[in-house]
Amino acid sequence: MMKKYVSILLVFSFIFILVGCVGSKGEVIDFSDTFGKKTKLVIWLDDDDNNYMEALAAAFTGKNPNIVVEFMHQSTVDARERLKTYGQSDNGADIFQFPHDHMAQAILEDLVYPLPSTLKATLEESILPIALDIATVAFDPETKEFGSGTPQLYAVPISIESVGLYYNIDLLNNIHGEGNWELPTTMEQLIEEAQFYMDSANLGKTGGRYMIAEDDGSGNPVYSSNYYFVTGSHWADAYFNQFVYSAFGWRPFGENGDDDSAVGFSNPNLEAALKYLRDTIKPIATGTGNHNSVAGQNLFEEGKQPYVLTGPWAISTFKKAGVNFGIAQLPTINGNPTRTYAGAQMLAVYKHSRNKEAAIKFMEFLGTPEAAEILYKEEGDLPALKASYFDQIEGLADDDLARAITKQLETSIPMPTIPAVTYYWGPAETMVINIWNSSKDIAEEAIAAENSYRARMGFATD
Repeated sequence: MMKKYVSILLVFSFIFILVGCVGSKGEVIDFSDTFGKKTKLVIWLDDDDNNYMEALAAAFTGKNPNIVVEFMHQSTVDARERLKTYGQSDNGADIFQFPHDHMAQAILEDLVYPLPSTLKATLEESILPIALDIATVAFDPETKEFGSGTPQLYAVPISIESVGLYYNIDLLNNIHGEGNWELPTTMEQLIEEAQFYMDSANLGKTGGRYMIAEDDGSGNPVYSSNYYFVTGSHWADAYFNQFVYSAFGWRPFGENGDDDSAVGFSNPNLEAALKYLRDTIKPIATGTGNHNSVAGQNLFEEGKQPYVLTGPWAISTFKKAGVNFGIAQLPTINGNPTRTYAGAQMLAVYKHSRNKEAAIKFMEFLGTPEAAEILYKEEGDLPALKASYFDQIEGLADDDLARAITKQLETSIPMPTIPAVTYYWGPAETMVINIWNSSKDIAEEAIAAENSYRARMGFATD
């Protein structure tokens, strides 16, 4: 009986407390924050000014009031190293960011939580297929081998990129006459225009190098660049050169880009592509110069370069410089499409996160047009969305540059994400440098690159 009286007394006491909390004007104090348990998500993003972070957090928590988002600026390079240091403690992030070429290493280091198939099915509605392909990996945790096991989604791609053909509209109007030129759809067309442009007999003529200024300060006229088509990197950069390699039917690491035993340097298709680079592209890109003798990115920024091979990371620089430019798909070579590499920035759930349910909710939100609009508005990056969703994002539907990149991505191939890709770039670069700069034998250089890669991987060499 005493327990019953005590229980009744406690009930009335609680009612009295609630009544006492009613203000003089009748407003009731909200106890939801006191009694409702909230989950805290710690997210590491590479965002210097925090504008993207703050906008993303506000939009997400508005839909998920029981989740608190705490952002921390962390470079994509440092994030993995810090998580390895923290281990399973509470000091690490629940979600962290990295570029596509860090994913395999993060998986090997046991840092990434494979995402549910239901989430992938949801993301397939809005995210570009090639972006999801980049973030999907077949990995056997028992053998630690890539390319085996069931393919799983390990991250959510938020932005995507590819190189393309950037062109200076005003300069081309001056070179050819306004309205008297069209974008080349074949490399043969581009080469023909380049040869005429570079011919010293055509200097100052229609189609030839254009006089930008009469006096450079020393009494000499200033003309547009010596070369019609250049690269924003250098001509031994295998990431940039994939557009040529693919036109000849070659890509590293086998058909799916995930076989580290089949880097494939010693291959007739690659040798044909290398011959094309040296004999056809080199004369119009650097002439007798070395692979890095033309500062293509700078020339385009200065308004002196008609065409440059580069990527969306250069857009803001060109805009700030006042260049009136567009982006076109790279021309075909011998009638074959030029397939570029597609790369992505992505976010993953930390494998040892104690808030995986909330983290997966955030990952699902990243695949929405709302989250993509925040990325586009705050960062200017191309969201990894299907073009059919562009109309839902203010400004994106009318963004010709974004649409052009998306068009190029339709024929792109995913960047290899296996750990072995780290050992591909060096031999690939040395191979082209020797062929481009010193005219060394192509077959011999391909074999040397193959052996260099295999030695780095610890494989037997020929």
